[in-house]
Amino acid sequence: MIIWIASYPKSGNTWIRSLLSYYLYSQKDDFDFNLLKKVPRFNQKKFISPVVNLEKLKIQPLKIYEFWELAQSRLNLDNQIKFFKTHNACVSYDKKWFTDKKNTAGYVYIVRDPRAVACSYASHHNVSLDIAVNNLLNETLIGINEEENIAELISSWKINYQSWKKKKNYPGIVVKYEDLIDNTEKEFHKILIFLEKIIQSNLDMERVKKTVEACQFLNLRKIEDTLGFEESVNNNKFFRKGRKDSWKNELNSDLRKKIEIFFKDEMIELGYL
Repeated sequence: MIIWIASYPKSGNTWIRSLLSYYLYSQKDDFDFNLLKKVPRFNQKKFISPVVNLEKLKIQPLKIYEFWELAQSRLNLDNQIKFFKTHNACVSYDKKWFTDKKNTAGYVYIVRDPRAVACSYASHHNVSLDIAVNNLLNETLIGINEEENIAELISSWKINYQSWKKKKNYPGIVVKYEDLIDNTEKEFHKILIFLEKIIQSNLDMERVKKTVEACQFLNLRKIEDTLGFEESVNNNKFFRKGRKDSWKNELNSDLRKKIEIFFKDEMIELGYL
């Protein structure tokens, strides 16, 4: 069964992956980016190609929806708990859902202030802030794994968040990126308490502290500066600033208002307004 580490792009997903992979799998004191392979991206050819001809998906990327259930069922044949990263909204397309209770044991969803997401998205993809904000608002937004040309149905920031938060067929937890910055140990502890019953693992507070120390954002940035990171795009830093409110100095008032109007209810609900 799959536990999804889900989010809109540039919301802190890989930081959660880092914490979980170190806590569950590391045998060393220092963090190693190779650990992230223990919590891999779902939209990779090694997970999709056994059930579909990828050449067909290059022509019609959206056809990926026809193979979500089959690919996940195949991965679950071993009846073992496994983690996967996704930016896919938990939606249905042509009556086919991204996932279901047969394949999913639970999810951890990380949400971030959309004003900060826009700035991080623009930097990561080397696009203007106007484009980044328009993508945030785009309910039909599709993301493509640039290396392997496999699509994700991301949708807007609002729909992506709501689609996971409202799922009732399997358990989940929503974590705010800003809370993770303010008190990483407390938020990571909450995630592990949620996962404890699913993965049947007793909480080790000493290891929690060690994990938080090893996976500090600045430490991850330092490792990327020294060794690089294969998930970065266009030579832009993946671990950029890791701050809560850098958007205040980057986002002009018009774009800020545009985001706040479109996502008013969700931003109030999450304490961003």
